Amino acid sequence: MKNDNGLVGKIILLVNTGSIKKRFILKRLKQMGLIIVCLNKEKNWADAYVDHWILADNTNHAEAIQAIKDFKIANSHINIEGALTFWEDDVLLTSKITDRFNFTGIPFSAAKKVRNKFLFREFCLENSLPSPKHILLKSSKDIAFLPDNLQFPLVIKPAFGASSAYVVRVNNKEELVNTYDYIEQNISAKTESALADGMDIFVEEYIDGDEVDVDIILQNGKTKFFSISDNFQTKEPFFVETGQAIPSSLPIKSQSDLLEMAEETLEKLGIQNGIIHFEAKSTPAGPVPIEINLRMGGDYVYSYIKGSWGIDLIENAVKI
Repeated sequence: MKNDNGLVGKIILLVNTGSIKKRFILKRLKQMGLIIVCLNKEKNWADAYVDHWILADNTNHAEAIQAIKDFKIANSHINIEGALTFWEDDVLLTSKITDRFNFTGIPFSAAKKVRNKFLFREFCLENSLPSPKHILLKSSKDIAFLPDNLQFPLVIKPAFGASSAYVVRVNNKEELVNTYDYIEQNISAKTESALADGMDIFVEEYIDGDEVDVDIILQNGKTKFFSISDNFQTKEPFFVETGQAIPSSLPIKSQSDLLEMAEETLEKLGIQNGIIHFEAKSTPAGPVPIEINLRMGGDYVYSYIKGSWGIDLIENAVKI
């Protein structure tokens, strides 16, 4: 087996296999010669790639961490050397594991500010980072009392969502009421599993600009690699991705400003190690963060960065 820079025989804790569309990740991990211990609810399609299973309900963080402790006691010869996830649902749990077992990664204190998109907006506001005006909607009654400085169009979204599920542009109060009612009646972790972390809904001002993704390899607080890609126009009022172009065609100054903003945001959050998928918009007033995924970007992010730049995000995630 090819030795990829001394990784053969290293023991990694993979938190959640994800769906079968993540098969390429497990396959790549095995190609590197890693021994995979997987924390998952059940054995599944990944059994051919996993060396040891820790079976627990990952939505119950206390149960999952106890299961890891029990595994380590029962298997003292298996020295887990790090933990990582490629699945948005388990970002918070992975950070708790990182803290509890003193692994390199993203601390829970930072992850909880990012995973909740409303709290991330609050963090940006408190730390002099760009942030659209926003408000949490606890019920439809709150819509009647929107602040005067919160101007339409607005975007309504779940605080813990993923894959742009239930993210909708609304142009007036009537649309907001109707959309809120629809989301409240239909929102479910069965529809989007990442919502198991919470069902809060908020609205924010629509950001008009060019949407991009900034993929970053971050180690010891230093950017070791970055790539900016342009998102194609979505079919509003929804925000489901329609495609991307890499490398970005934005002016170099705009790209530099985006990277500087992303690095400043991560520094203020106290995030020093990880593969970061940072979503932002480049606007006439400057770059604005949209959200941060504290794991490798999904879909085709791995393949287009590998194809464009020869950089393997999976390998680098393991090395970090």
